[in-house]
Amino acid sequence: MRTPRAPPPRPAPLLLLLLLGEANGLFPEEPPPLSVAPRDYLNHYPVFVGSGPGRLTPAEGTDDLNIQRVLRVNRTLFIGDRDNLYRVELEPSTTTELRYQRKLTWRSNPSDINVCRMKGKQEGECRNFVKVLLLRDESTLFVCGSNAFNPVCANYSMDTLQPLGDNISGMARCPYDPKHANVALFSEGMLFTATVTDFLAIDAVIYRSLGDRPTLRTVKHDSKWFKEPYFVHAVEWGSHIYFFFREIAMEFNYLEKPRARFLALKVVVSRVARVCKNDVGGSPRVLEKQWTSFLKARLNCSVPGDSHFYFNVLQAVTGVVSLEGRPVVLAVFSTPSNSIPGSAVCAFDMTQVAAVFEGRFREQKSPESIWTPVPEDQVPRPRPGCCAAPGMQYNASSAFPDEILNFVKTHPLMDEAVPSLGHGPWIVRTLMRHRLTRVAVDVGAGPWGNHTVVFLGSEVGTVLKFLIWPNASTAGATGPSVFLEEFETYRADRCGRSSSGEAGRRLLSLELDTASGGLLAAFPRCVVRVPVARCQQYSGCMKNCIGSQDPYCGWAPDGSCIFLSPGTRGTFEQDVSGASTSGLGDCTGEPGERPRGRHARPGTDLAHLLSYGGTDRTAPPVP
Repeated sequence: MRTPRAPPPRPAPLLLLLLLGEANGLFPEEPPPLSVAPRDYLNHYPVFVGSGPGRLTPAEGTDDLNIQRVLRVNRTLFIGDRDNLYRVELEPSTTTELRYQRKLTWRSNPSDINVCRMKGKQEGECRNFVKVLLLRDESTLFVCGSNAFNPVCANYSMDTLQPLGDNISGMARCPYDPKHANVALFSEGMLFTATVTDFLAIDAVIYRSLGDRPTLRTVKHDSKWFKEPYFVHAVEWGSHIYFFFREIAMEFNYLEKPRARFLALKVVVSRVARVCKNDVGGSPRVLEKQWTSFLKARLNCSVPGDSHFYFNVLQAVTGVVSLEGRPVVLAVFSTPSNSIPGSAVCAFDMTQVAAVFEGRFREQKSPESIWTPVPEDQVPRPRPGCCAAPGMQYNASSAFPDEILNFVKTHPLMDEAVPSLGHGPWIVRTLMRHRLTRVAVDVGAGPWGNHTVVFLGSEVGTVLKFLIWPNASTAGATGPSVFLEEFETYRADRCGRSSSGEAGRRLLSLELDTASGGLLAAFPRCVVRVPVARCQQYSGCMKNCIGSQDPYCGWAPDGSCIFLSPGTRGTFEQDVSGASTSGLGDCTGEPGERPRGRHARPGTDLAHLLSYGGTDRTAPPVP
């Protein structure tokens, strides 16, 4: 059974009706969080502001940070800044200040700066902003900087930050303008990047370089391949690299008759594209030095109903995680900036993503035609976009017949959209002041590592924490998610107040640091490490601790609410399902008071209450 093609977005008046709940009451309710963390907790969280060994503040006379990228490798954090790269040790996790142990200063040379200024750029733009920061192998960092609009890349020792070899060109590997989005990853020694290749940022490209295979790129200046893309993320899965991005949808443009009026709807849609890792390009006649396997499809994140409500603007995507045995990515979407504000989280099974690329192609036969599916009998064989390999009819992509290569060149778009798991968002938040733009997921939360918690970061650093039930049918009336907590991550006292406006406190990344039980929130001028839970705020009140439904928190016999890291041993209780807190008092008695008859299991050192499918059962003890 084929997944229905996602129709074009609805006009704003209908969106408003949906948001107001007038579409047969199908729009989901949005309950408030079970807990809001007090702001004074924030003052105790460690922060990096450029401080080095032996000093609590940045060296006098240095610029404010302008962080672009962060990369965590085990217990070490690398921070790519403007003109600098920092190495920060994350241990001990109890430290009140994050300081760098090594610092690499990597400035643009005067000639590059002069050329940049001559081309009309401001002095502040003609610096070296670190835009690519990757682990190339177990001891080498691969770093690219914008270098005053003349991008350059280099290898550095992970331990000493000393250069390894000579610099290489950053063209097609790193954007010229630090404001432009880009993604990059290494696979099998090859660098896959998605960025722009020119000073004017009009040539968007997915590019493969380095390694032992030929350099490849997407077709240049072809709106069927790309139309003003904004690259968000890339993942490796199976024999392909998948790129997630948003762009202007060309499939809504056509010449309308009888008025001969060109109908061009500038609609942003979210996409996933893929390429074969072993692609070697086409023949000398068609797609030479270009991808023969590039295909793209729309991502469908919408609230179902008589009229679907679409979240079309992709903001962030996780890596591939395992949920209920499925390879899944979670993605954050929002509505357009000129629409009603709203954000949603949808999950996509990578096997379903791959299945869409085996489905029908979509085409526009003439400028006045609407886009329609390509009949199967008109699709050449072997299937366009497949990965050639030894032992197959064609052992390399360069051996494909011109008929196949021409079809791929003119038909990169799939007809069907990738459906979200459950055919709807797992989380929806509308009419918020700030969009949700970042996501981190913990698929091993709690003492047994059997719960999934999703952290969503807003533009200004407010984090929303949700408990997710991947199999929504087991959650009963609670739905697929529970809004556990809301807390702040931006430390205005250390990271700067409102002098630079909201842009100065824009959340750049949100990464889980499981070893310390924390989140690393990066902003332009600082990195803040915050805990994934604030269990101590419930100490002395069993009802609040149990009622928090937080997999990270448990009630201890001494009347405290304690943090439960994976493998925690000892006596504690929790009720992650939130089945009931009746009989637990109202928190007006003595601190730590425990009502009788609730969750009592004499003779065991683990009294842990969980719920699966609405039925309470005790989880097995930790080995």
